[in-house]
Amino acid sequence: MKTNLFLITLLAAAALLASCKKDNGTAAAVAEEGEATSMTVSVSFPQGLVTRATNDPNATDAETLVNTVDVFIYFTTGALQSHKRLTTFSSSMPDLYESTEKIATTTGPKTVFAGVNLPAAVATALANQTMNALSTAAQTMNRTDLVGAGSLAMFSILPVNSTFVLDESAAANNLELECRRLVAKVTVETAAGMTQGGIPGTLGQLEFAVNNFNTKIFMMQGAAAEHKDPNWATYTAADFNDVNSNADYAEVLSRADNPSPAIGDYSARYAAENTSEGKSRKEITRVTVRATFIPNEITTGTTGNFTTGTHSVTVPQDFWAVTPPASDAAFFFDESTANAFQAEKGGSMVEYTGGYCYWDIFLGKDPANAANKWDVLRNDYYKCNITNIVAPGRNSADIPVADADNTPDVATAIDAEIQVQFWNSALTSNYELE
Repeated sequence: MKTNLFLITLLAAAALLASCKKDNGTAAAVAEEGEATSMTVSVSFPQGLVTRATNDPNATDAETLVNTVDVFIYFTTGALQSHKRLTTFSSSMPDLYESTEKIATTTGPKTVFAGVNLPAAVATALANQTMNALSTAAQTMNRTDLVGAGSLAMFSILPVNSTFVLDESAAANNLELECRRLVAKVTVETAAGMTQGGIPGTLGQLEFAVNNFNTKIFMMQGAAAEHKDPNWATYTAADFNDVNSNADYAEVLSRADNPSPAIGDYSARYAAENTSEGKSRKEITRVTVRATFIPNEITTGTTGNFTTGTHSVTVPQDFWAVTPPASDAAFFFDESTANAFQAEKGGSMVEYTGGYCYWDIFLGKDPANAANKWDVLRNDYYKCNITNIVAPGRNSADIPVADADNTPDVATAIDAEIQVQFWNSALTSNYELE
């Protein structure tokens, strides 16, 4: 068993509700197809500090938490036979959850899937669809659906086929289903020797959030190499969520302050799976990094008599940048002064509200498979390490309209190396932000 996957073991219980016959005078139970029986479910995955330190060092308690298990049993025709939500578990071992509830089923060939921590609305939708819908019908799941009540949504990797019998000890009635998280994990840190370029000034605490969050997902991952999702060929802006509030941001960990962080020291954010055919900036998931910035020098004065010098401001505040043609940008704390400077010198002016500046990290730059470039895949861990940051960055978390249809290869502000790995493997990626 791979350590990054969750193991769900289905154990058949003896529940002979129909007649059975003996084989060669023995007591072995033999059932005709379709006779009633029942199942119980055990959920096994790395849990507890001792197990995790060995098998899943990048997972926190919340990332291995099981609140509910939805079991879906299908006939060979693909029609749903039964669905059962399990919510009561006992734990005899740190990494084993055993359900005390029974799942009604029948003998004969069946296909079984399981979902963990699914929103009730999604589980109900799946219970009203055929097995084919698991890989063809888009389910809508936003940030709180995929990361609800502190736990992560998960689903089967592959179907498990078996022919159920009445004999509870038969191998056919002891199934193992491997599940994978439906989200990718993202953490961001600054290198101990991170350098700062661009305009001299003071950066405040760096924070990050997941932007362009895909809300449409197939429960079963699309086939390799493309792993096509519902938005693969057609970009529909309404299916993607931008950063909505300050609560979407998490703190960037400083390796200068914490040179040997434990996994619990990182503030993680999670991204839904997102693959695309066009790979343009507007349709791929990105990490938005922000920080407050106070320029070291500010321009003051009046028309015909502008001067630039130091100041005594220490608290981040609104500032304006005016970039005249063929000249470096000048920075202002007073909007009217910035307007007067622009009127005299020309060029463009932008406002940095609250002193906030923004940069982008595009994930999946150098995947093992070129078809996955810029894609975010479920159960991957993107551990981003910022090595250089160029201030002041953009004045908005939004992608400029002129860049929306470009891919990051065309005009990227990030120099990064990244590998696509499963969650159980540490991944360090170095970034330069401009």
